[in-house]
Amino acid sequence: MRLTRMIALLGVLALAAAAHSATLDPPPVWSGSTLIGPARQSAELVKATFTYNADTQKLKFVLGDKWVEMTRGSTSAKANGNAITLPVAPKVLNGTTYVPLKNLFIGLGLEVKPYGETAWIICTSKTCTRLEVPPKPE
Repeated sequence: MRLTRMIALLGVLALAAAAHSATLDPPPVWSGSTLIGPARQSAELVKATFTYNADTQKLKFVLGDKWVEMTRGSTSAKANGNAITLPVAPKVLNGTTYVPLKNLFIGLGLEVKPYGETAWIICTSKTCTRLEVPPKPE
C-alpha cells in the first residue's frame, strides 16, 4: 500500500512539473466541501465551448465529443447523456455563475488530481494545467 501511494505521489509531482500554472478570475471558492468556479472562465481554461440559455437557465460545456449540461439552481445535470447529481447547484455569486469544478472537468473527460492544498492538476490527453485554488476550509 505504501509503495502504491509513493507511485501515485510521484505521478502527481511529474504532472505538476510539466503543467503550466493558471488562475481563474474571479477565483474559485468553496461551497461547503465542493470547489465551485466561474462557468465561462472554467470552460476557457480547458478550451471547452460554453453556452448559456437565459430562458431555461441551462449551461452547456462541450470539449470534443464530451459535454456537460447544468441548470442554475438545480443539482440535476447531464454528462454525455447520463444523468448525474451535483453536490451543489450552479449559482450566481456577485453576478457570475459558479459551477462545481470537479464535476465539470471530469464530465468533460479530464483527469483531476489535487496538488497540495492550494492547487489541482487538470489534464487532457495532451496537456496539464496547475489550477490555483483556495485552501479547503476546516
